[in-house]
Amino acid sequence: MSVEENDSDHDIAKKMIIAGESFDIIMEKTHLRLKDLKRIQKNEIDPHF
Repeated sequence: MSVEENDSDHDIAKKMIIAGESFDIIMEKTHLRLKDLKRIQKNEIDPHF
């Protein structure tokens, strides 16, 4: 995997979390781990609310 793919998966996952998608659907689409998704939510999304 290149860094660019990781960035786009990361961005897609972030948008899907904000949209309220379930972690299962996001993991299937982006191939990120649940641990990664929770980190994105904790560090990048929750502080804004």
